[in-house]
Amino acid sequence: MLRRIEKLRKWLNENHCDAFFLNTVEDYRYFSGFTGSNCYLFVSKKDAILVTDQRYSQQIQEETEGYKIYIHEINPFTTLEKVMKFLEVSSIAYDGKKTSVSLLKTLRNLNDKVDWVYTEDVSLGIRQYKEPSEEAAIQRAAEIGDLAFKDLCQKIKPGMTEKQIAVELEYLLAKHGSEGPTFGTIVAAGDRSALPHATPTSRVVKENDMLLIDFGARFEGYMSDMTRTLWIGEPNVRMQEIYMVVLEALEKAIVAVSPGVTCHELDNVARKVFIEANLEEYSLRGLGHGVGLEIHEWPRVVMQQDTPIQKGHIFTIEPGLYIPELGGVRIEELVSVTKSGCKLLTGTPRTIRLT
Repeated sequence: MLRRIEKLRKWLNENHCDAFFLNTVEDYRYFSGFTGSNCYLFVSKKDAILVTDQRYSQQIQEETEGYKIYIHEINPFTTLEKVMKFLEVSSIAYDGKKTSVSLLKTLRNLNDKVDWVYTEDVSLGIRQYKEPSEEAAIQRAAEIGDLAFKDLCQKIKPGMTEKQIAVELEYLLAKHGSEGPTFGTIVAAGDRSALPHATPTSRVVKENDMLLIDFGARFEGYMSDMTRTLWIGEPNVRMQEIYMVVLEALEKAIVAVSPGVTCHELDNVARKVFIEANLEEYSLRGLGHGVGLEIHEWPRVVMQQDTPIQKGHIFTIEPGLYIPELGGVRIEELVSVTKSGCKLLTGTPRTIRLT
């Protein structure tokens, strides 16, 4: 983990700043390996310090190596003040998106000689390039998702509600080794599938429905993400046509993945399919998103995003069409960028008919 700290120190040197402060679970886990729910991480050009409470005094020793560790008492700020004095720095960078105004105000009051430097997404930029061990964890999460979904497909029957299917899927994910859902599982039947982020309800799955299911598994903190739109019997002809358009958009986008292609260009590959089918107005403004310790990371594969895709990126490709009062279709794969294209991490068949 200490090698990851060097990436932060490189940023400090390039931006003429003395230290960095991080306090989100994803960030301190990435940079230290500590998995507890409470921690503050300070990284200077010569020190790396973790501050947590008594609950984790043993765990933090077991999970980390090479970090100075402080255990705070009821008031953490007394200890944070000591840490800031120990560091002997005049400037500390923080992420303005992740540090509350209240916390920042208190930190500033601890030492009026320290200049707190506003930044955004520095750690997210570092974390976007996945190491082999990270890819292995995401791959395992995806495999857990595949196994759970295969079992689920054997249990889905007309007459079940969306909620029942969601609960069954989350049980199967845990059974196969998931540490927990990565987000609120989406199960939407019939016309409710036109809601891109539908919350499962008591709506009953009927014969000849299409059923959209979007979910993820978690392994060693890392997440997977997959969507399938199932055919229950024989959906109406129009929905079948929409399904085939989405499938074409997905397949063409996967083929187009290559280092150097921009996120906007990749989004446009799928969008062109929708435009040619005269359905683009029913699509969303993006094609996918990075996945890692958080379900939405970099890169952002969306319109007007000129970031080039690079080896080490892991992201979703999830074209979808959502037509009010009719229904929606989304098919989502998780891919890892290689030297010449991409590797699929999700392995579930794209087209599934349940009869």
